[in-house]
Amino acid sequence: MYDVLLIGLGSMGSSTLYQLAMRGVKVLGIEQFGISHNKGSHSGQTRIVRKAYFEHPDYVPLLEQSYKGWDEIYERSGTQLFYKNGLAYYGPYDHAVMNGIKSSANQYKIELDRLTRKPHHDFFNIPNEFETLVEPDAGFALSEETIKTYTKEAEKLGAELCIGEEVVAWDIIDGDVEVKTTTQSYRAKKLIITAGSYIQTLLPDLSFSLTVTGQILTWLKVDDPELFHMDNFPCWVIADEEFEGVFYGFPILDKEKYGGEGYLKLAQHYPAKIISPEELSTFDTSNEQERMQRFIKKYLPTNGVEVIAQSRCMYTNTIDEHFLIDVIPDTNSQIIIGTGFSGHGFKFVPVIGEILADLATLGKTELPIDLFRFR
Repeated sequence: MYDVLLIGLGSMGSSTLYQLAMRGVKVLGIEQFGISHNKGSHSGQTRIVRKAYFEHPDYVPLLEQSYKGWDEIYERSGTQLFYKNGLAYYGPYDHAVMNGIKSSANQYKIELDRLTRKPHHDFFNIPNEFETLVEPDAGFALSEETIKTYTKEAEKLGAELCIGEEVVAWDIIDGDVEVKTTTQSYRAKKLIITAGSYIQTLLPDLSFSLTVTGQILTWLKVDDPELFHMDNFPCWVIADEEFEGVFYGFPILDKEKYGGEGYLKLAQHYPAKIISPEELSTFDTSNEQERMQRFIKKYLPTNGVEVIAQSRCMYTNTIDEHFLIDVIPDTNSQIIIGTGFSGHGFKFVPVIGEILADLATLGKTELPIDLFRFR
């Protein structure tokens, strides 16, 4: 018997587990795979963190709280997870993405530098008519390391883990929530579901409003890796009317400190092919690869770069691409979900943990989530 059961220990689940443990809650986290794995939405080592939010200005107050959370987990764990090496945005002056960036920055006084030339170097073939904006306090977070760190710190605070057990059913019985896994059953007063792309099997009634898409991440081998080292090269976003969504990428990380092979990572932020989670390792990526090749041909040097590797992850998309965070109606406020992060949720990991812990322990939160509720 627990105070709270938590299904899914990925990005949002690990942070929520930590927040509950911080509050002295008796919590059990259930994870069917492992602590950080390649069957979800967080693989690929890095994710961009930014405040000048082109998706909607209402996200910015949550991002300000999330930035405090990145600092707090660093102070507690001694492990740095968020690196502010800057973020360069490129796009036509009247592009919706560039307008959204400027709107959020103006409304919330976010530092944003407007440059007349491309920053740091002339690596990209940026058209002269494009605008260049730089957000100096943006950067990247280490995705897998974040999950491992939050889970480790939660365990230190008394959280319990159940790894390698798949949840097959849950129900409310005699006022308690009962969760059945492949091997046993657990009970609690509250249940939080942060199961990522696997949430549709746990909440089939949500299937009409959630779609899972398979995304690819691409790594490039470059002639001069030092030029793209994280001390010299920012994260970047390119918006172009020829392509849906945006393309984005990262610097090369220190091999000795972070592992890897010293390649340059880039991807397209746009929902790709609709798949089921079971198809993650087998779905056809030819369309995504074709778009990536067209982008590389247009914006990167014709020599000096080579596609060396690709990997896959998933987006869980809502209809409007805004998150879904709320208490499920008609469950006596006992079932809480965090889902539908639509490929842009990772930067919010610290604050989403706070919100879900608030909903489970207080029944409400002071943090602004009206944009994300069922209604």
